[in-house]
Amino acid sequence: MFFIRLKKVPGVSEGFIVEGKLRPEQTREQILDILSRATDILTLPHVVNEILDITSGKNSSAADLTAIIETDPALTSRILSIANSSYYGFVKKISTISHAVVVLGFQEIQNIALSMSVVQLFDRRGSEFTEKLWRHSFAVGVGTRMMASYFNLKLDGKYFVGGLLHDVGKIFLSQYLPEKYRDMLLAMEEDDNRMTYHMLEEEYFGISHAQVGGRLLDSWMFPQEISGAVTYHHEPSSDGSDPSFAACVHIADLLCTLKGITPLKEHYFLSIEKKILPVLHSLKEDFSTDDMMKLIVQLDLEIDRQSSFVSAFKR
Repeated sequence: MFFIRLKKVPGVSEGFIVEGKLRPEQTREQILDILSRATDILTLPHVVNEILDITSGKNSSAADLTAIIETDPALTSRILSIANSSYYGFVKKISTISHAVVVLGFQEIQNIALSMSVVQLFDRRGSEFTEKLWRHSFAVGVGTRMMASYFNLKLDGKYFVGGLLHDVGKIFLSQYLPEKYRDMLLAMEEDDNRMTYHMLEEEYFGISHAQVGGRLLDSWMFPQEISGAVTYHHEPSSDGSDPSFAACVHIADLLCTLKGITPLKEHYFLSIEKKILPVLHSLKEDFSTDDMMKLIVQLDLEIDRQSSFVSAFKR
């Protein structure tokens, strides 16, 4: 079971929604109501809000951002660990936040702070499902960046962040409707079940985890390109802001599932969205099954290579 640091909110008992026998459309309305109050229920640390204010301010300086980050020793340590990881490949060691701000830039620091804070909101230990879901999330983060590199896109931290948080909607659903989510997982395992995870999700909740995740990131003021990639990671052609980014998450999710890095076993059936093929071919003209086979092998190497970067997020 997941536990989150919560404020007391009317309608929420012990951090959970009071559940009942609701139809999917009623459950959907219940979920949307909670999402509308997400900033009151799932609160990010004050320092992150200050970082957002500074990174969005026209007159803010690197010194302003440095001063705010240094008020939080834990965040300072994590940012320095990430800056010195092989993910960025800087030759010289970055030993101060002021240096990290200069070399990484405002947007990268914002993405790191936001995503780290979201990860810290949720307890990653607990059931086998919980731990496998987080393992999948971190692997998709690495895989999304790998796909961006494979397609020769300009690399920055948004790719790892988008992949890492692509299933945050599943975590939300399992937290706020734990009984219903558990019932759905049990139904998925029944011998006579012929429905995929995605079909069951719509049947039980009336809304997809991708839609829930996108709304959450919007409420936390994530950049639109990241929340869009999360919202449309199963239908990347619908992402009007950056379909290439959503396609990278989409393929990475598929690769991890094919490798068995998923909590949902064979019931989590995925296939490449046909409508995204023109985008994939615009990125790599001859992209095919052969590329997928190469990428499956490469993913293991990337997960090993990026272990220090991933560890910084897991602290």
